[in-house]
Amino acid sequence: MKIKVIRPASRQGTDTEFMAHSARVTQSYASAGTEVETVFLDVGHHGGSMGGHLNESRIMANAPAVVREVINAEKEGWNAVFISGEYDVGAEFSRHVVKIPVIDAGTASLHAAALLGDSVAMLITQTTVAPYARKLLRRWGMSDLVRMMTAWDLPLAEAWDRRNEIRDLTLKICREAMAREDVNVILPFCAVFVPFIVEAHELEDVLSLPVVNGVAVGIRTAEMFVDLGMSHSPRTPKTTWC
Repeated sequence: MKIKVIRPASRQGTDTEFMAHSARVTQSYASAGTEVETVFLDVGHHGGSMGGHLNESRIMANAPAVVREVINAEKEGWNAVFISGEYDVGAEFSRHVVKIPVIDAGTASLHAAALLGDSVAMLITQTTVAPYARKLLRRWGMSDLVRMMTAWDLPLAEAWDRRNEIRDLTLKICREAMAREDVNVILPFCAVFVPFIVEAHELEDVLSLPVVNGVAVGIRTAEMFVDLGMSHSPRTPKTTWC
C-alpha cells in the first residue's frame, strides 16, 4: 500500500530539519508494509501557512497547489492521499477530480473525537483562524461537538525554533479550557504543535483526557479506506481541472 502525504506548507519557507522530522513522525504511524511519502508544496518562500497571521484566505491560497499534488499522486499510482492539514486546504475540491481516497486531518480527527466523547476542546493555531474554523465546523456538521476553541497564538514560523516551550504552552491552554468548560476530549487542530513537536500521549498522561493525534488517525484512516476498497461516492460531482 502506498500513501502520499501532503503538508499544505511551502517547502521553500519551512525549516528543512522540521520537514525531515515531520516526515519521520508521519511514517511512524503507518502499519508495517505501508509506504508513506511526505511532500511539502512548491509555492515559494512567501507561500504556505508558516508565516504571518492565519486566516481563511491565507490558508486557502495553497488549495490549488494541494489539488495539483493530489492529481499527480493518482497519476503516479498512489493508493490514497492524506492531506495533513486540518483546515480543508483543497481537500474537498480534490475529491471532485480523482478517484483514489483523499483523507484530510480535519474531518478525520473530528470524527475520531466524536467516538471518544461529546464535548471537545479544539486547540487552534491562532485566534485569527477561529472564524474560519467555525465555518468549517458548520459545513461538516460538527458545531455541536466542539464546546470551545482555544489558541496557541504562537506564530507557526517560530514553533520549531521554540519547540522547548510547546509542551508547557499546550498543557497551559488545555488546563484553561478544562477549567472553563466541561470538556472530555482534547482536539489539537495543528499538526505542527501536536504531534510533530509534542506527542498526543504526552498530554494524555498529564491531563487524563483523550487527546486526538490527527496525523496518526489520518494515516490509519487512509489505510482503512484502501484495505476496504472504499473511496468517495461516484455521485460526487466531477470537476475538470485545468
